[in-house]
Amino acid sequence: MSKYIFNAEAKDASEYTKKSNKEFADEFGIDLDNAFNEELELARKNCIKRLEDHKIYDESGELVWNSEPYAFFKARAAADTVHPSLWLNGKANLEAGVFEVVKGKIYQVRGLDIANITFVRTKTGWIVLDVTSSVESAKTGVKLLEEALGENVRDNIRAVIISHSHGDHFGGIKGVVDEKNVGRAEDGKIPIYVPAGFDEETVKENVYAGTAMFHRAKYQFGRDLIPGVKGSVSTGLGLAMSGGTLSYIRPTDFITEDTTITIDGLEVEFQLTPETEAPAEMNNFFPEYRAFWAAENCTGTLHNLYPIRGAKIRDSANWWRFTEIALEKYGRKADVVFQSHNWPHENTPEHPHAVETYLRNTAAVYKYVHDQTLLLANMGRTPRDIARAISLPDKLKKVWYTRPYYGSIEMNSRAVYNRYLGFYNGNPTELDPLTETDEAKQFVEYVGSAERVLELAAEDFEKGNYQRAAKAATYVVYADPDNKNARFLAADAFEQLAYSSESSIWRNAYLSGAKDLREGTPQNVKKRETTGKNDLIANMTNRMVLDYIGIVTDGERLADEDIKFRLLVVKPSENGKETYLGKPADVTEEFLVHIYHGTVLYYEGKTDEALPFVKAPDRAFLSIVGKQYKRSKGIFDTNIPEALEKLDNAVVDLAAYGNFPLIEPLR
Repeated sequence: MSKYIFNAEAKDASEYTKKSNKEFADEFGIDLDNAFNEELELARKNCIKRLEDHKIYDESGELVWNSEPYAFFKARAAADTVHPSLWLNGKANLEAGVFEVVKGKIYQVRGLDIANITFVRTKTGWIVLDVTSSVESAKTGVKLLEEALGENVRDNIRAVIISHSHGDHFGGIKGVVDEKNVGRAEDGKIPIYVPAGFDEETVKENVYAGTAMFHRAKYQFGRDLIPGVKGSVSTGLGLAMSGGTLSYIRPTDFITEDTTITIDGLEVEFQLTPETEAPAEMNNFFPEYRAFWAAENCTGTLHNLYPIRGAKIRDSANWWRFTEIALEKYGRKADVVFQSHNWPHENTPEHPHAVETYLRNTAAVYKYVHDQTLLLANMGRTPRDIARAISLPDKLKKVWYTRPYYGSIEMNSRAVYNRYLGFYNGNPTELDPLTETDEAKQFVEYVGSAERVLELAAEDFEKGNYQRAAKAATYVVYADPDNKNARFLAADAFEQLAYSSESSIWRNAYLSGAKDLREGTPQNVKKRETTGKNDLIANMTNRMVLDYIGIVTDGERLADEDIKFRLLVVKPSENGKETYLGKPADVTEEFLVHIYHGTVLYYEGKTDEALPFVKAPDRAFLSIVGKQYKRSKGIFDTNIPEALEKLDNAVVDLAAYGNFPLIEPLR
């Protein structure tokens, strides 16, 4: 009989967990009493203005960034509740301030957010590379650079380059530039350069799937965890995500091919890297400064091919190939490689080829996982089996900047399998699988009772078999969410798995799951999620708005409808050939919209069919998306108002669904 005691208290590291962490430390040469490695040394290098225990507040006085709770990293000895390698990563990410990347030319402000903000000097001003995830962090970054250099930066920004379509790289844009000053360089404005497809991918990720993705991100980033040796310690890419205001400004310049552009007298090379870390992404090279910007393709950690918040599966073949291209094109021309997370790597007299080695090792890891996954798949191994079978060769495994602080070999191999072969493993029982709840109930029924399952799971826990214990206990949670003993045991098992996880994502997910099991799923929705999403929605094109209406429409409410109409997007014009609310107007866009048995189909362009019409200003259909049609119906000029009313009645307000449970059934 197990001696396990069921309760809701957080636990210390078990003997099995301590043993696992010590074995890793011994293998990798980490002194647990004075933990240090060369990456920590690089993180501290070239700091010209250091920050400690730094806080950032928003306009209402709410704290949106605070590094003070991470002061536990100032201890010399690694905590036994944190994997020793992840301890070093978090310790390095505590290093915050203004850092000089290229003397007098390129600077980074790090430690204000999960991402860095980078400034590149031009002939008369600055280019900003990525802008962190919040207005407050970005604004603080500009201010800190001004203080460090003693010069006006804010009023001399000549361009912004956003490397890819993730919120922690564009969200702070309104903290760097005023929207009224954004425009084409030839018009004397500040251009925003982005890779082709940036706007579409940004909307797909943050709006189309935004409600689910924002919520699932809390497990990935440990958003509800308290920093500490038993809580949040790092995200692998930075200490944490800023809680400030996510903003968006529509970009001005889309890079559609590899090219060189002179920005305020500085030559900048653009290398497109689509379907790598993001569907729309690009690197940059600054030949005058011999500096290569690797965006988020090389970040001082193994990245993820599939983030657990949910996103498109990344293409590992593209990832290694574009990194290899960068190595060939820029490796010997660059003296430093720097990126949007973590710290630069540079050539030194001791390591004269550090940049080339950094790029080569990074490319090799992604290619190894890609190739070995497909090899094993072709030999008949399943995704879960492959995930446990792949291990990097020692030469790659013992490179600190390819350790799995953010991604993991296990998840990445499953992502490669999914990219090529899909989520189905070939077993016919998975063609029409049971729901998680039905599978759990069947498991409990077959074992005999929930009590028997927990008895066996507790025995596994006592033996240090935490994955087995967690799996069995969560079956009981799904079969009976109110079973407190199941929740306590699953939480305790998750906790020990977290303490020995090198991946920050795994640690955060395990600890977040443990917290929700002990306390229940919190019901509050973060202000950042709603404001940021609204900013993006307001900048969608009309085609994107029509796509989104289809997504937020309850198809069952329109199941019997078959309605077609012409949507004419209009703007007032004295010489317009169309009329809108009795006044002349020009048609700027036209769509054929077909509400067809639960779907919202559309054709972008003119139609020869004689159909009813809806005339409306640019993006007027946003009022339907936002459930505001009844208040704003006066902006629609139509001879088929019933179509708009039916659409409005069918739209679902997703704000009510923003806190679904992740570790127990949806009730």
